[in-house]
Amino acid sequence: MRTYTIRQLINVFIINQSLHWMVIGVIIPVMTLIQLEKGLDLFQVGISIAIMSGAVIVLELPTGGLADAIGRKRLYLISMTVTILSMFIVLISWDFYSIAAGYFVMGVARALSSGSIDAWFVDEFMEINPQGNLQKALAKAGIFIPLGIGLGSLLGGVLPMTLGQWTKTLPGLDIYSGNLIIAMVFGGIQLLITFLIVHEHQPPQSAKFWEGFKKVPETLSTAIVFGIRHRVVFLLLLIALAWGVGLSGLETFWQPQVKGMLASEEQTWIYGLLSAAYFLAASLGSWAITPICSLFNNHYPLVLFGVRFLMGSFLALLAFQTHLIGFSIFYVVLFSFNGMSNAPHGTLFNREVPSERRSTLLSFESLFMQTGGLLGTLILGYLANTYSIPIAWWVGAAILMGSAFLYLLIPKSKV
Repeated sequence: MRTYTIRQLINVFIINQSLHWMVIGVIIPVMTLIQLEKGLDLFQVGISIAIMSGAVIVLELPTGGLADAIGRKRLYLISMTVTILSMFIVLISWDFYSIAAGYFVMGVARALSSGSIDAWFVDEFMEINPQGNLQKALAKAGIFIPLGIGLGSLLGGVLPMTLGQWTKTLPGLDIYSGNLIIAMVFGGIQLLITFLIVHEHQPPQSAKFWEGFKKVPETLSTAIVFGIRHRVVFLLLLIALAWGVGLSGLETFWQPQVKGMLASEEQTWIYGLLSAAYFLAASLGSWAITPICSLFNNHYPLVLFGVRFLMGSFLALLAFQTHLIGFSIFYVVLFSFNGMSNAPHGTLFNREVPSERRSTLLSFESLFMQTGGLLGTLILGYLANTYSIPIAWWVGAAILMGSAFLYLLIPKSKV
């Protein structure tokens, strides 16, 4: 017996994911500053972030398999509990090792949440309306989710100037502790709301946690073999890898690049404004992609080829910008293309994978993205340090434009 109508299902998904990313958004503007305030140097900050990324990469697949085995809602609730724990550890941390422990737990939480609610939504949607327009539904959600993280980021930028002025007077806390406290409160609210409004219709054999846990190796092996041997899925995995490599340099180095354009180092509000514009652009891209797909008769591979190629082109043009206004325009337009690609790419991927392996394969795709990001950070970081940031971005742009052609290898019949 179905609990939702299609509209109700989409609304529940939007609420869940918007609040989820709003929680993350509260700490995004100060993630590095938190560590610097506690006495870490930039090298130690890099190590702690690498530890978090490593935890995600190592646990991405096992946790995806666990979601398929024990239920997506159950694993997501566990992930939010671990998220709150990670923020508490960082809040009370006092040196590099305690902070690194907190960021490791944060990586575990991210791996646990990856592919859980997304897979739940796709399964529920396809069961309610197997012939429904999944791309349109994902695009609608994609309008609101970036707004959630953008709102969280704006709040995260204000908290050090408000609540942080009080927390810094308390023993063991500092100006950025307010961000962690508010994120923990929001995480608790998200935990309760998810428990109340998300209803999963999982198979009876998934009811017991430890029985499901024992099935993880089998679930992983079958899903990995499927992903590698399935031509369309494998192409989409390679595209995800290229995305991680191509954009990692931009995400890592846009702040120092902008810093050189500012008249004063005190103009830090510009970073917050550009961060918010990033998410607003992604939202607008999600809004625009449905009529664009309709214009091309829902030929998603062709649309994605154009969107990905333009995204790479704008990254190449961004590298030429030496003034803040020009940089801001190209930066925002670039991420609108990124927002456009999410729904049709997700539609192609989800329509090719079976329900019983969906969480694992979504985590498999995320693993490719994370691995690409790690490779890109190392390779493009070397180029940026040895030559210049623009050269690193040109290499990233070439990778993005080259990966666009992989979409053309997906037959139209697969749409």
